[in-house]
Amino acid sequence: MEELRKVYGKSLNSFLDSIKRPNSRLYVRVNTLKTTVDEVLQSMYGFKKDEDFPEAIYAEVKGPNKLESLDSKVIVDKKTAESVMLGADVYPPGIKKIIANEGNSVEVVSENGITVANGELVRLPGGKFMVKVYNSLYSSPKLADTKEIKEGKIYVQGKASMYVARIVDPRPGEFIVDTTAAPGGKLSHIYQLEPRARIIGFDHTYKKVEKMKQLFKKMNVNVQVFVHDSRYLSELGIKDVDKVLIDPPCSALGLRPKVYDKKTKTDLMNLHAYQKQFLNSAYEILKKGGEVIYSTCTVTEIENEEVVNDPRFDIEYMIRFHPQIHDMTGFFIAKLKKK
Repeated sequence: MEELRKVYGKSLNSFLDSIKRPNSRLYVRVNTLKTTVDEVLQSMYGFKKDEDFPEAIYAEVKGPNKLESLDSKVIVDKKTAESVMLGADVYPPGIKKIIANEGNSVEVVSENGITVANGELVRLPGGKFMVKVYNSLYSSPKLADTKEIKEGKIYVQGKASMYVARIVDPRPGEFIVDTTAAPGGKLSHIYQLEPRARIIGFDHTYKKVEKMKQLFKKMNVNVQVFVHDSRYLSELGIKDVDKVLIDPPCSALGLRPKVYDKKTKTDLMNLHAYQKQFLNSAYEILKKGGEVIYSTCTVTEIENEEVVNDPRFDIEYMIRFHPQIHDMTGFFIAKLKKK
């Protein structure tokens, strides 16, 4: 709380209230490598063009909706509760406890007691259960099973995140490295803006890299992604890079909606040290005058300003998005230039 108070001061309660709610818009990036915005809008009812980014469309998120109070309940984990709050169904991995019978209408409740939806308890083959949600605290279009997603014509991506590729500002022939590329949203967006750039990405997890390869094939995104710990890219012989994107693991305190969150000062200090290692790696592989674009979905200074304030770089500019002001994910982006 001390770190949040540094940023928000007397506005802290306003910030804390805002992250309990989702953004008022659900954003989708249209993959203009495969389709057009107008074509997608013809098949996706309720979506509108964004005012700023020509590749972005959005639907309004409605709520809060009135939920029934029921004796039958399904208790779910934090991640599931936050998805169900926006209308997702409940699947077996997210269920912690069931107080109900098959076929019952149930309350879906987070572990800390917040009711996020009403739905029907359904038995699956093999004896496990799911909840088919019919009323959630907030409602937005369900996109996971749409043909547009399956065909790689759209990608669900928040507007704050879309700013990153725009700030990277890729140019023909530039060598661009994404050090923390999974799940692939920012990397595919950079390629979409400039397919003539030379772009490669890394993640240290084999499974995530394979998922990115499948995504990029579906989206017609012609970039290479590799399994490697990006804190040690120089050992691969990578050098003279024009631009490096760092979107490192962070405390995610800006993500919305939240049913609860718990981070300690030690957690933040450990993340700061980890994030700094990616900046060290970027310095080693960048050419002189090359740029780092650093972004996080968190709001603390220790993970943002205190990482990028580095004597080896000039700060060209920094941007913050605050949920209670901008009605977006709490987000930080900085552009740095290697001295």
